[in-house]
Amino acid sequence: MISVETVKWRLQRQPGLQIPLLKWTGSARLVEADEQKLALLVDGRRADYTWGRVLLTVGRLLDNHELSVDELGGQHDAVGLVSLIALVYADDLDVDRENGVARLRDASGPPVHQPSAATVHADD
Repeated sequence: MISVETVKWRLQRQPGLQIPLLKWTGSARLVEADEQKLALLVDGRRADYTWGRVLLTVGRLLDNHELSVDELGGQHDAVGLVSLIALVYADDLDVDRENGVARLRDASGPPVHQPSAATVHADD
């Protein structure tokens, strides 16, 4: 997977980038990305993130082998962040758009936190 620093560099050069949303319909738009933060417009609402939050969230994905909109709270900021990660790490993930879940394609070893029964789907 590419580093968050590489993601930061790329996003700083792509204002207006359209990001297909997971779990919700439509797309988000990259409003701003600089050295400290980035901002998305998700369903008409602004969502601001520090790069530290992005780094922690990517770390959570690596540790647990999956990341979901619901586990981050299910609101517009969670939808935006998981959707952004799904887009920029698309080569490394399998994405369930309907349920808002991104899973590492080549995960090894057990995840740090096992998914609860509520997040395991019959088609998994």
